[in-house]
Amino acid sequence: MNMKVFKSAVVALVLLSSASGLAQLPGRKDGVVVKGRQVQEFCGEKISQLGLMRWTGKEFQPIPFQVDEKTPEGNFIYPYGKKKNAELGNGKLDPQDELVFMAWDMGPAAPEGAKWPEDALKGLQIEAAVNTGKASVYLFSFKSSPPKSPVDYVQSVVEEGRDYVKTDKYIFGEPVGKGFFDRFYMVTPDGKMGPNYVDRIKGRGHISTMGGLVKMVKGEGDTPADMVAWIDGPVRVVHRMEGGLELALGIKIKLAGGSDNVFYRHYLYTPIFFSLPAGASTFLKGSYMLYTIDFNNNIKGSYYFDPINSTPVILDGKPSDQKKNLDLESHHNWYAVGGDKANIAVRMVIPEALKDQIQLTTFFVDDEQEADPPESEPGRHQPGLKIAGWFEVPPGKYTYVLYYMVSEQKLTMDNVSTWLDILDHPIKITSQKLNKN
Repeated sequence: MNMKVFKSAVVALVLLSSASGLAQLPGRKDGVVVKGRQVQEFCGEKISQLGLMRWTGKEFQPIPFQVDEKTPEGNFIYPYGKKKNAELGNGKLDPQDELVFMAWDMGPAAPEGAKWPEDALKGLQIEAAVNTGKASVYLFSFKSSPPKSPVDYVQSVVEEGRDYVKTDKYIFGEPVGKGFFDRFYMVTPDGKMGPNYVDRIKGRGHISTMGGLVKMVKGEGDTPADMVAWIDGPVRVVHRMEGGLELALGIKIKLAGGSDNVFYRHYLYTPIFFSLPAGASTFLKGSYMLYTIDFNNNIKGSYYFDPINSTPVILDGKPSDQKKNLDLESHHNWYAVGGDKANIAVRMVIPEALKDQIQLTTFFVDDEQEADPPESEPGRHQPGLKIAGWFEVPPGKYTYVLYYMVSEQKLTMDNVSTWLDILDHPIKITSQKLNKN
């Protein structure tokens, strides 16, 4: 694998590390998204003349950031790909556009009268607050080209017939034209990039119709998905995927269609679009979905846990009483795999309107002898979530979201909240105009 771009980005990260002690939001791994309307004073400014900076205690220093333009309807405007639509942008900050940076790059508030960067025309303080503290960054407009950080946290590349996203924390790969990933390299607790740990994601619908007389399984291998456009900024990558699966079972059920998969340095999330026609809930009663990761043998020796089954279970491919006695009935929406190898937390967010109709429970198989095709490697080290009621909700269009969050530390019940807090305790943003002395 050609790692030239990836290695150069890692080197660039070192350039920012000397100020890492400035972080005022302990433990936060969030990508911070600020809408243009939240910095209204800067709407209409040329994006190319914006700079985002933090106060180091002595001066303003540029940090990595990007502005992703969006349409008035809230759709991404993509600069790259066969379905790029850059002509829909105007190069200026609009209310619906998104200013994006990482929480750990923020710093303390600058003192009154702090010297502005050279050639800065206008300034704004953006403050982020959570229950663990608060921090600031500073948005400036400049007469000409603003100072920029050399750091690039995330890169999108095509290699070996796969669409890859690379960071220094993980490398994620999907076969070109397919709707699943089969490459997920993750950083180990000693800071080294580990091998590929996955066979593939398995998102499979277990369909039962006609009172159980007709049964079938449809899943990731039946779901073509093409990356038709993308954004590749220093803070996040966005892949526009189009495709999906339509089941003709006397009625039409559509999975996917178009989604915007978003990748940050430590985590990514993928929307799952689902359309259910009238009459489907009765026709498909008893059907369910499984969303799991079938890890390969590189994961052996790691452990599994979730909020219900909180005692770690070793993934070794062998039967045990602990595995047999796992609670597979109680509702929850996340699980984690951890240890000396990969450490990843996975979470599913269901539509708010369906929270009382959908039940998420543990799915767990760890058997090195059992097959579950299609797959690349025999055996199953396969934790995940079972979604009951998926096909029994009222007719309509729904969006589920899967989060994959990679930790550089061993995950435990004591520290997994670092990742859960991204959704459970989101960062709150305020802003105020700066007066130049």
